[in-house]
Amino acid sequence: MKRDIEQKNQSYKKALGKVLLKVFPGESLIVTDVLLDPSMKHGKVWIKGSTEGIEQINKKKGDISQELKRYVNTRYMPSLEFVLDDRYLDHIDELFSEVIDEK
Repeated sequence: MKRDIEQKNQSYKKALGKVLLKVFPGESLIVTDVLLDPSMKHGKVWIKGSTEGIEQINKKKGDISQELKRYVNTRYMPSLEFVLDDRYLDHIDELFSEVIDEK
């Protein structure tokens, strides 16, 4: 069961990457992680990009869901929550701290 959910997470991640490229052709939005609940009715998607990009994604959730149906064959299309992946910002802060400490 756990492996099945992990496979679905990966397939949604790949499909969402394709969909975001199609819906937002000029934007630099990268799907870093997808986590679906076991019921497959809700999910959370982490996106590396800008806060404006996340706002645009949230405005076009319906279009994204429609496009996603073409790539993923499931009984239910989960309700997805898109959030900014700020883990890389923490890493950048750590690198700056190391540089400052070396001086």
